[in-house]
Amino acid sequence: MPRALKCDRVLCATILALVFVGLIMVFSATTGRADGTLKFGVKQMAAALVGIAAMRVLMYVDYRRFRKPKMIILALGSVVALLGMVLLGSETAGTLRFLRLWIFSIQPSELAKLALVLFLAFFLEKRAHRLHEWRTLAAAGFMLACLCGLIFAGRDLGTPISLLVIAGVVLWTAGLKFRYFIAAGVLAAILITVAIHVEPFRKNRWAAFMDPDLDPQGIGYQIRQSQITVGSGGLFGQGLMNGKQKMKFLPAAHTDFIFALICEEFGLLGGSLIVLAFGVLLWRGVWIALRAPDRFGFYLATGITAMIVCQAMMNLGVVLALLPTKGMPLPFISYGGTSMVTCLTASGILLNVSQRAS
Repeated sequence: MPRALKCDRVLCATILALVFVGLIMVFSATTGRADGTLKFGVKQMAAALVGIAAMRVLMYVDYRRFRKPKMIILALGSVVALLGMVLLGSETAGTLRFLRLWIFSIQPSELAKLALVLFLAFFLEKRAHRLHEWRTLAAAGFMLACLCGLIFAGRDLGTPISLLVIAGVVLWTAGLKFRYFIAAGVLAAILITVAIHVEPFRKNRWAAFMDPDLDPQGIGYQIRQSQITVGSGGLFGQGLMNGKQKMKFLPAAHTDFIFALICEEFGLLGGSLIVLAFGVLLWRGVWIALRAPDRFGFYLATGITAMIVCQAMMNLGVVLALLPTKGMPLPFISYGGTSMVTCLTASGILLNVSQRAS
């Protein structure tokens, strides 16, 4: 008698809980804004519903259907085309990240993360026994460079770094020798250093990271306000909707710095629960990957787990002044439709792999 397929309920419950917290906190963060609380809440709710619907569908679509070459080509081709279209659009906050479509916008760089995971899972399964051949490394490196280059051309450095981290995690689990990581790390460090120094706003962010008190009313303002917001919550916080820093003190309170608001309104306890939730997500993701029935499922589960958890770690690092400001949303929680839909779509694939885990 065949085994009944059941998804990982702990993982599913954790994801839905994070989405629920995100909806509540976006509403709280936008309270009192002149441009209207309802607009942000409605858009985030719509994105959550679309994402949950996609997750629900993909939970019951065999993940092995994505290993077809035409599916990979379609995903990569669509993302590359969208990234190219973004470069022809208008700037938002000094960067070219968003593609405006009628009443909403999409951020193709978020889609690039999932497309990269699908490509690496497909490609590394096919080349599992030829991982260290130059053709394998060249092809993987070329695709990674194309995605990173197009995103970097839009003056976004944080997302290319996250793509490098995702690729590094997947290649490490595939068994790539350590010397390649050393060479890639040195090259990446050189390129990132150059990228920081060629853009004044990146130099300012780095200077603020090294010394937030250097210019507390200028380049260090956001980091200092984030630290104040986190610290003002104490152990149990000031209560939902009672945060003060969101009232024109903390920039991007509903997007990149929403974790600081969580700490202010729910204190150390609330912030710790969010960190614990991503820890659970990491645990279940690793568990699913190790028990996947094939290499494709293993790489897919590894890449999706790395995509979500690494992005969360980078966001928390920025909010807590452990990393320079990058403009990275907190998965499932920060305001942003593309990030929400992409993370929930990826989660649906991960939950599908869990149904077939041994």
